[in-house]
Amino acid sequence: MHSNYGYDGGPRPKRASTALALFRNLMVVAAVAAVAVLVSGFLRGDPGFTGLLPKLAPSVQATASSPGPAASGQGPQKAARAPDTPPPGLEEAGHPLGSPAKPAVASSSYKFLATNADGTPAGYSPCRPLHYVVNAALAPAGSEGLIADAIAKIAAATGLTFVDDGTSKEIPSEKRKPYQPALYGDRWAPLLISWTTPEAAPALTGSVIGTGGSTMYSFGTGPKSYVTGSLDLDAPQITELLDVPGGAHYVSAVIQHELGHVVGLDHVDDPIQLMYPEIGAPDGLAAGDLNGLYKLHTAPCRTDL
Repeated sequence: MHSNYGYDGGPRPKRASTALALFRNLMVVAAVAAVAVLVSGFLRGDPGFTGLLPKLAPSVQATASSPGPAASGQGPQKAARAPDTPPPGLEEAGHPLGSPAKPAVASSSYKFLATNADGTPAGYSPCRPLHYVVNAALAPAGSEGLIADAIAKIAAATGLTFVDDGTSKEIPSEKRKPYQPALYGDRWAPLLISWTTPEAAPALTGSVIGTGGSTMYSFGTGPKSYVTGSLDLDAPQITELLDVPGGAHYVSAVIQHELGHVVGLDHVDDPIQLMYPEIGAPDGLAAGDLNGLYKLHTAPCRTDL
């Protein structure tokens, strides 16, 4: 399976690559510079059904008057609105919206795409919903329900609340802007899931069946958090796959694998796990995957983003 749209037994899904770009903006009050780092989930080569290629996305930077780290419970000092960002704290509840069940079997077979200085994983704020849209213009016949089912599994394992905002005509882009008020209003752009082609999404070349990643922000030395992401699925390859007996199970595994990258998981060397670069049998999330996803629910609330 590939790192973002992993899957074995045919063209392999590919995982998104993380990209970090830093640049400084204005000095406010006590000349506090806030550096925003953009990270696209790592795309790695997946032998098997979908090869993975790394891909880097641009990063965004913001300057806040009070760049306090995000915290759950007691919120940080209110930060000024940074350039090219929505008002901070939209839909932030101040406490996690969900509470995932602790995995029945302990396992350390997981890895995070990014971690903070204290070793905690970078993730989405568990205190606000993660909105998503789907560009379904090229959705293959027989794919109905596969995305929703995969999202439900990731939501249960992480405690994240996903909200379906319907369809979108936005096309995939390696330099997707995380804030698009003209298209999505005054908020972070939702996670974009696209049924697309290698012509529209060049990372989907060869055996790569999917890519995915997220944009990460941090203020100064504060915690890193994802604010939006994208996930591209190779519609022509998946159409062929769905014609094969049992192909829908592989496609489901690919989508779950890629969503794992979107929320913060990296590839692992353990072939039993779904986050292994190649998918052997589409058995779904294994103990290591579940433990890694479970730990992502400890990400801080972000009233400052």
